[in-house]
Amino acid sequence: MDISRIKSNFRLITTGVFFAFYFLYFMVFNRYHLIYQEQIQFFRFDVNYFTDFLSRPGGLMECIGTFLTQLFIFPVVGALIITLAGFAAYAITVYIFRKHQINGMLWAFIPTLLLASLQSHYLFNLAYTVGLIVSLGYFAVYISMRDYKLRYFFVLAGWPLLYFFAGGYALVAMLLCFIHEFLFSPNHSRILIAPVFPILSLLVPYFASHFIFYIKPGMAWTYFIPFFIDPPVKYFLILLLVYSPLVLIVSRRWLIYSKRGLLSRGWNWKTILSGTLVLVCLSGLMIKYAYDRKAEILLGMDYCVQRSDWDGVLKLSSAYPGANRLVMYFTNLALYKSGRMGDQLFHYPQTRTNSLWLDWNADDVVPFFGGEIYYHFAYNSEAYRWAFEAMVAKGPNPRSLKRLVITSFINDDIKLAEKYLNVLDQNLFYRKWAHHYLQYVNNPELIKEDKEIAGKRHFEISKDFIGSRYNFGARLLMLLEDHPDNRMAFEYFMASLLLDKNLGYFAANIYRIKELGYKYIPVHYEEALIAYMSYTKMNIIPEGYSISMATNKRFSEYANMYISFGENSDIAAKKLYNEYGKTYWYYLHFINK
Repeated sequence: MDISRIKSNFRLITTGVFFAFYFLYFMVFNRYHLIYQEQIQFFRFDVNYFTDFLSRPGGLMECIGTFLTQLFIFPVVGALIITLAGFAAYAITVYIFRKHQINGMLWAFIPTLLLASLQSHYLFNLAYTVGLIVSLGYFAVYISMRDYKLRYFFVLAGWPLLYFFAGGYALVAMLLCFIHEFLFSPNHSRILIAPVFPILSLLVPYFASHFIFYIKPGMAWTYFIPFFIDPPVKYFLILLLVYSPLVLIVSRRWLIYSKRGLLSRGWNWKTILSGTLVLVCLSGLMIKYAYDRKAEILLGMDYCVQRSDWDGVLKLSSAYPGANRLVMYFTNLALYKSGRMGDQLFHYPQTRTNSLWLDWNADDVVPFFGGEIYYHFAYNSEAYRWAFEAMVAKGPNPRSLKRLVITSFINDDIKLAEKYLNVLDQNLFYRKWAHHYLQYVNNPELIKEDKEIAGKRHFEISKDFIGSRYNFGARLLMLLEDHPDNRMAFEYFMASLLLDKNLGYFAANIYRIKELGYKYIPVHYEEALIAYMSYTKMNIIPEGYSISMATNKRFSEYANMYISFGENSDIAAKKLYNEYGKTYWYYLHFINK
């Protein structure tokens, strides 16, 4: 039996299985993370765009990462790219470790798992992985050189270029070069040569920050490394950066005392089982501490919103554990767009009117998501402002650019729309979309035939009022008074009154359902009207409408149970929740008191 062939086949099979699961992990569990990363960047085939990357260390890796990230528009391709990047890191690590007599596949799988944990975070983009791969590749080339003079020249001339290409990741390569030279090199001059490496590591970023890139000197040594990511994922990043240097140091001590390579006792079932167990445990830790299921659901909801898949939004909302304002924001938008807001608003978690919109915040998240509602309201000036602010915060991105195009056409600002279309035309995947709307620039008559633009123009504001980031409910009323047929403004306005428990004002505006052509009173409106009329003894039901017998019966049963508990509100809340937790009465009495 050829043991070496068995070992080789086993390595191939194990590696294949490992990366098959690697691919499935990103394809299935991180699908929406990848799509979101494509949405927050924008690669352009433009000389000025490319030269801008050269103005900062790591810019070239950022450019390559952005080019590849645009392919994430196809989730299968995105998962495949990340898997290939993980395999590249694995293959280079295997080569480096074998050169240092570090045997065993497990040692090379560990940094690949750490990379997977980092790629699970929506802020860790592919450019950072590419930077690490290039830095490890640099070290792999370094240790493959047998000529010492050539090797030292490679460091002196090549490492400054590596810093220019990969930013702070170049320091990892330099640290590995120093460890190799100091601990593993048989060259007797290594004691004199090795100290040059840390000196070079200090001087190159320092002078580069002052005379080439003009970045803050304190950031020069870590520039392009995403230390801004919050723990615990940040700890995975730190561990990844120090992992290979630590393994080399430990392996050197192992060689000194044992006279054999690390884990070189041979291949047997014990090592296989123990290695498999370690991989499973590490994978479990990665999923527990790095994988963010809540963020994946939220980004999935955003994906469905962009495709008007309102049932998909609600399905994901039901799967979300706990309460989140952005989730509620998407949920309520989906409820309206699917025609269920008046009947199912309280079937989902709500926190007063805060659940209807996002408060303005000068960060890179709120403007990106928060402007969606204004566009659907046909509140065009505000939709444009939020899209522009999102582009300022995140940089040019396809979603904001497309929104700026459409809102510019709605405002009849064709020149401005053309400006954004010319930017979109420089992208591989949005060129077709841009060409479609560039026809409107040359033939403005086509704009009138566009149903989406025409529909938004119908609700163009004719009365002046001061836009404000505060008092969302007041702006809803202004939109409604400007266009009484704006059904979305009406339903959101009524929802805000219900959520604020302002039944008096709700009752004063219920007449609008007749003007808007409602065929029946929505269930939650019925529940609110019964509660209000039971208290005021007034009949405010619009002419031609009535409260359904089912709602009347349900209210009678609810009231009897509620009264039976007296002042024991906590007990009443628990007892009534199962049967009436999705009614407005339950919200009125027990939620957000």
